[in-house]
Amino acid sequence: MSSSSQKIAFLAFLVVVMALFGALVIRNRILKARKTNPAVLSIITIKENGKSLDWCAANNLIAFGKKGPDGYYDVYIMKPDGSDEICLTDKPGAPKKHNGNPAWHPSGEYIVFTAQNEDAEGHLVDEYAIPGRGFNCNLWLTTKDGSKFWQLTLLPTKKVNQKGVIHPQFSHDGKKLLWAERLGGDGLWGEWVLKIADFVLDENGPRLENITTYQPGDQHLFYESHGFSPDDSWIIFSGNLEEGQIEYGLDIYILNLVTGELKRLTNTFYDWDEHAHYSPDGDWIAWMSSTGFEIDWSSCKGYDWRKYLITELWVMKSDGTAKLQLTHFNDPTYEEYIGSRAIVSDSAWSPDGKKIVAAVAYDTGQGAGSKIVMIELNMDFLEKAEKNLIQVSDLQKVGNIPNASEPEHFE
Repeated sequence: MSSSSQKIAFLAFLVVVMALFGALVIRNRILKARKTNPAVLSIITIKENGKSLDWCAANNLIAFGKKGPDGYYDVYIMKPDGSDEICLTDKPGAPKKHNGNPAWHPSGEYIVFTAQNEDAEGHLVDEYAIPGRGFNCNLWLTTKDGSKFWQLTLLPTKKVNQKGVIHPQFSHDGKKLLWAERLGGDGLWGEWVLKIADFVLDENGPRLENITTYQPGDQHLFYESHGFSPDDSWIIFSGNLEEGQIEYGLDIYILNLVTGELKRLTNTFYDWDEHAHYSPDGDWIAWMSSTGFEIDWSSCKGYDWRKYLITELWVMKSDGTAKLQLTHFNDPTYEEYIGSRAIVSDSAWSPDGKKIVAAVAYDTGQGAGSKIVMIELNMDFLEKAEKNLIQVSDLQKVGNIPNASEPEHFE
C-alpha cells in the first residue's frame, strides 16, 4: 500500500473513532440527564414475562400469570425478589388450557383464578379465553401448592354470546368473592356484570353461595372487578358507566355494599383507567391510566385496542384526590424508559404498603415482551403530595407515542 493510501486509511479510521466517541459522549449525557420521579425511589425488574398479580400478606408470596411453552397461560407463585418460581396449574387435576388472573385468599392457603373450559376449542376460541378476556372461562380454586383443585362456577361453553369471568378478588375477611362476569354479546365487548358471593369453606369443600349481581351506572356494558376496601364495605372496579362512554374510556368507581352509594374516582371520559387496588391501609389507590396520551380510537375495532393503548401507573388518595403519575416507561427523558410503546397493566401493593409490583407489556422490535417490575415508593413525598392535593391538571402532560406493533396480551 502506498504512503498516501495509508494516510487516507488512517484518517478514515480516525473519523470513525471520533464519530463513535462523539456518539458515546452524547449517549452518556442523555443518560445522565434523564429525569427521576421524586415519588419513586427505585424501579427494578424482578421477572421477565408475567401479568395479573397479587401479593399475599400472610405468606409474602406473589401470585402471577405467565404464558407457558404450550402457548397457554398458567398460574405461578414466587418470592418478591422473583426467586423460587413455582407453577401451580401444571399439576394433576388442574385445568389444561388458559389459567390466570390469580388472587390470594387472605389466609394464604388458597388461590382463586380463571380457567378456560376444556371443551372450548379452536385458535380463535383460545384467543378470547386469554386471562383478562375470559370468554368461555370459569372460576377455579387451588391450594397454595397446587395439590388440589375445585371448580367454583359452571358457565357452559358457547360459540355465540359467550359467557365468561375475569379478575376474581377475595374480601379481606375471606368471606366474600368478587368477580366480573360476561352475560352475552351486546356492546363492543359484550354485556358484563359484577358479582359477589359468599365463599364457603367447610368439610364439604369450598363453594360459592348467595350470589348477588350488580350493574351500577347509567350504561350497562363493561365492568371489571378490582377488589374490596380494607373494611370490605366498598368494592372498587372500572367500567364505562356514563351514557355514550366507549369501552376505551374506562373510569374507576367505588360502590358501597351497604348503602348502594356510587362514587366516580376518575372523571376522564375518553381516558383508559383500570386495574385499581387499595393500599393495605386504605389511604391510597394504585391504578393504570392512559391520561396524558392522545390516542386516536377512531380506527380501532373490538380488541384491536391492544395496538393503540399506552398507559402508566398512577396513585391517588382513596377519595380520588392527589392524583400522581408514578412511572414514565413511555417517556425517553426518564430513567425507566423502555424504548418502545409500553402498557402498564395490573399491579399489587406490598404488605407494608411501601412497594408496588406491576406488570408491563411492551414491543421488543422483534415481537411482544412483558416483565414484572418492583417499584419502591418515596412515602415522604407521597405524604407531601397528599397535603398539597396534587391534581391531574397540575401534572406535566407527556407527548403522544406513535403506535407500535402489538405487545403481549396483558389484560
